[in-house]
Amino acid sequence: MRHAVSTFNGEGGKNMNKKLITMLVTFCFMLLLAPVSVMAATPTNAPIVIDVGGANVENENYKITDTGINIRKRDVNYELTGTTDKQINFWGSNNPNEVDQAFYLKLNNLVCNGGFIVQNSPVKMVVEVPKDTNNKLKRISANDLTIYGSGVLNTEGFTVTQKTSYMDSALHVTDTTINVNVARNSAEWNGKCVISGNAVLTYTGNGTYAPLQLGVKNRDTTHSVLLEDNAKLICLQDDPETPSEHSVSGLESFGAPITLKDNSYLEAEAKSSTGKYAGFGIISSSPMKVLGNSKVVAKGYDAALSVDNDLEINGGAIKVVSKESNGIYANNLKIENAQIEAEGYYPALFGNNALSISNSTINATSTGDIAIFTRGNLSIENSKVDANAPQDKKGIKARKTTTINQSWITTTGDESYDSINDSVLFNGNDGKVIGNVTVIGEETVSSEKTLIISEGTTLTIPDKAKFTNNGTVVVNGTIINNGQITCTNHSGGKATCIQKAVCELCNQEYGDLLEHNYSTKWMNNEEIHWQECTVCHNHKDESKHIFDDDKDTVCNVCGYERMVNIKTPKIIKGQNSKWKKDSKIDFVFVSDADYSDFVSVSIDGKIIDSKNYVSKEGSTIITLKSDYLNTLSVGKHTISINSTTGSASTEFIIESNEVETPVKDDNKKNDSTSNNQATVNPTIKEETKTTVKAENKEEVKKVKTGDDENIIGVVLLLIGSLVVLTYIRKKKIE
Repeated sequence: MRHAVSTFNGEGGKNMNKKLITMLVTFCFMLLLAPVSVMAATPTNAPIVIDVGGANVENENYKITDTGINIRKRDVNYELTGTTDKQINFWGSNNPNEVDQAFYLKLNNLVCNGGFIVQNSPVKMVVEVPKDTNNKLKRISANDLTIYGSGVLNTEGFTVTQKTSYMDSALHVTDTTINVNVARNSAEWNGKCVISGNAVLTYTGNGTYAPLQLGVKNRDTTHSVLLEDNAKLICLQDDPETPSEHSVSGLESFGAPITLKDNSYLEAEAKSSTGKYAGFGIISSSPMKVLGNSKVVAKGYDAALSVDNDLEINGGAIKVVSKESNGIYANNLKIENAQIEAEGYYPALFGNNALSISNSTINATSTGDIAIFTRGNLSIENSKVDANAPQDKKGIKARKTTTINQSWITTTGDESYDSINDSVLFNGNDGKVIGNVTVIGEETVSSEKTLIISEGTTLTIPDKAKFTNNGTVVVNGTIINNGQITCTNHSGGKATCIQKAVCELCNQEYGDLLEHNYSTKWMNNEEIHWQECTVCHNHKDESKHIFDDDKDTVCNVCGYERMVNIKTPKIIKGQNSKWKKDSKIDFVFVSDADYSDFVSVSIDGKIIDSKNYVSKEGSTIITLKSDYLNTLSVGKHTISINSTTGSASTEFIIESNEVETPVKDDNKKNDSTSNNQATVNPTIKEETKTTVKAENKEEVKKVKTGDDENIIGVVLLLIGSLVVLTYIRKKKIE
């Protein structure tokens, strides 16, 4: 401890004390200055009210003369009202200690046709434009100018002059509406410029120069322009369609980076020109950023928006039109989370060194060239890009590589790309899904377009996304719908007679039911037949079976075969009958079958010619002709009368016409074995008929009577009797 004390009290201790004292004095001096600075920025005095149209007067605060009005004090509040043609004069200070002193002015419906004139710069001016006031100044300018309040200020000149060695230039406008009709040359903003709140600044040019120029002073690194909140800056031409002799742009920035954020708005238009060069909507040699929900609208005859530096658009919206050049030109163009509508004669989007697009919607149209172009690398990610170019031009092109991922690309050209993954590509009206695609926001297939979802690819509509089909979508791959699909032109699916077609895209029924698809094959049961729909089994032409008659077993319409109990026909007359050879009597047989069913006659299993018999009704009567019967051999035969209901058959016997001769019966017996029957009866009674076979005829001829001479005698006796009878008959006739 002593060692430490002795060190403190020595020469080193004295030096330490001096340093502490110096620091303390400096701190106290800063405290003394601080209140003065605060008071200078916010004067608290009651406003000094000046009626600018009042009588000449002079006091310590101001002086009114025949030629002007002089404001004498800084850091006090003035309220200016009334109307005057005189100018109001302000004197600044070259004293560095007084650079923060400002003129505080409240405008209460002031009309000053002479304007605010700075007689000795630099001047810092704070102007309040209260709500519901409408003020008019010939012009207003200052090195450091602040304007606030929601009233209106109309002027012919609104300028932030260039910095001096004592004071940087600055502008801050909050909430005020300022209308500037530029009378000559261009208005200037220098230094740090901020437009905020609900401020609206509108510059209208005189047709000779750009209405507003930014960052004019060379080698001033403090230049910048910021539009924030809901602020708006609008730069227009008094007569944009009337050509100028030279280039007249809308907004020119020489050295001031421009930034828009929040919901701010920037609009500028050029004037047409008959000269060699055309005017730009917005032209900047410094970087530019469009952020948040801000918006830029530009119209040019040269490029509508030209940034000869880096242009970053992140979250903003751009709408630009150029009749003779690019919609947007930038050395390096980076677009994220943005909405872009660009039209130009040359590429509507031109990133000279590089162009990248992500999470954005782009609609680019070029009337004379490629729609989207870069001399460097092009990347498109998670974006919707619609590129429209003339028929012989590519829609999208990069001198180096093109990489596309998870995007919806529509191009009027026929180009393909180095690398395209998980995207939709439309070349003209023909589109295809490549890989696995997720719809971004809202997508629409227009009425003239066809999108093919090939096998192995997938189109996903996520939650809150919307997919609308007004054209044709062919689904061979997979649709995953977690969002909303709307079809005004359904496709796919197959309608039937009981269900409408189901759209393969949105799964909704559409169209009409088809007609029934009736089979040509007849369906039937025991009672009826019908034709049946192959889909729903509906019946048509249902009716009872049709048969020719009660015995017909097959339906004339459907071919149904029924079982019919048909009585087998039989012979009811002529069964087992006999017929003698050479008889002139026909042989009759009758079948109980209906004559309408008669088919033919068979003898011994063979159908005979119809000339050999006569058939007639009642039931079926068949008369065998004797001529035919004589052709049959003696003995037993079978006749069949054939009908559709069957055949009726019986046997019959053909007998010989030879007469049996009586023989002696040595035993005088009258039984069947006697050799001497008294007589031979040529007629065999029906009940004793027996069948005579051909071989028995020979046996009969060989029978011995035992007395051949008696036979001869009998014969001679018969011949003699015949001669006598003939003679007697002849005598009677004579």
